[in-house]
Amino acid sequence: MQKAFLLFVGCCLAAHSGQAQTAIKAGTVALSGSLNFTQNKEESTTPAYPSGNYTYTFTNKVFNFNPGLSYFVADNLAIGAEATWGIQETSVKASGSSNTSYRTSTTLRVGPFARYYHMLTDQFGFTGTLGAGYEHASQPTGTGSSPSYDLKANGFYAGLTPGLIFLPIPRLGIGASIGGLNYNRLRVKPDNGNTNNGDDTISTFGASFGLAQLTFSGTYFFGR
Repeated sequence: MQKAFLLFVGCCLAAHSGQAQTAIKAGTVALSGSLNFTQNKEESTTPAYPSGNYTYTFTNKVFNFNPGLSYFVADNLAIGAEATWGIQETSVKASGSSNTSYRTSTTLRVGPFARYYHMLTDQFGFTGTLGAGYEHASQPTGTGSSPSYDLKANGFYAGLTPGLIFLPIPRLGIGASIGGLNYNRLRVKPDNGNTNNGDDTISTFGASFGLAQLTFSGTYFFGR
């Protein structure tokens, strides 16, 4: 994925040479969508009693899909709404065991966003996206056949994401980003029917950049 991102940046920079800027005009409608998939694996060794060690292999697979629709209220400035659906599968396998335990978590985000395009040429530019909205997440507490219940989280999110865009033809844009600034505040509560269980409020803020956040997107511009 690193090579693909560097190739994308190289194509954008090549398109920049010798061209003049043309704005994306007010009144344009944009239909967009992005995909992100990452997978990582790690091993952890734990001493076993009375002798030897157990090695656990953890594998995480994360997939996110993000469709959106926006309208250009001014040249190069679009306002719209988007949704993000994410799923994460975590598997654990112990050395010497033929069984693998799985746990699947889901996330849904829905909200408005504003995106500004700084076009350097007809084909290449930078983007900045500011979004916020409602977030819901669900995560089981057990793995495999172990007794478990879901942890439900509800709250809101906000984020600022810089990116690049390349337009091989006037109505089609191909974008890429590698993370951004993010904030969310979630109220987490066990969904096990026990009304005596308390809930927690979790707030996180930070910058997350890297190839693990590499996201490619496509945008079609109507009326351009």
